[in-house]
Amino acid sequence: MKFVIYLLGFLWIAAGTIAILYTDDYKAYFKGLMNRLDRKMLAIIPAVFGLLLLVAASSTSHSWFIALIGVLGIVKGVLIYFNPGGLFDSSKDWLDTLSNQGYRLVGIIALVLGTVVISWIQ
Repeated sequence: MKFVIYLLGFLWIAAGTIAILYTDDYKAYFKGLMNRLDRKMLAIIPAVFGLLLLVAASSTSHSWFIALIGVLGIVKGVLIYFNPGGLFDSSKDWLDTLSNQGYRLVGIIALVLGTVVISWIQ
C-alpha cells in the first residue's frame, strides 16, 4: 500500500505547488470545479481519498496520524454529501471571498503535508 501513500503525497505536493505558483489560475479552476460538479458527486472525492489513506496507514511510521487524516476525509465527504444546515454553500461562499494569500497558505499546508506523509513511509 506504499504506492497509495506515494500517490496521495505527490498529489498534495503538486496541488500545493500549483496553488502557490499559479494562485489566480488555481482559484479560478477551483471555483469552476465547485460550480460545475454536483455536490453529491463532489463528496465522493474526499471520501475516497480518506478511505485510501485509512487502508494504507499501516505502511507508514505514524499510522495514527495518517488514519486520522483518512477519517477526517471520510467525515468531510459525508458532511458534503448530507449538507447539514447549508454547510456546503457557506463553505463555498467562504472560498469565494478567500484572498490570494489564503489560497497560498492552503498551498503551503498541502505542500508540507504531502512532504511529511511521503517522509513517513516505512
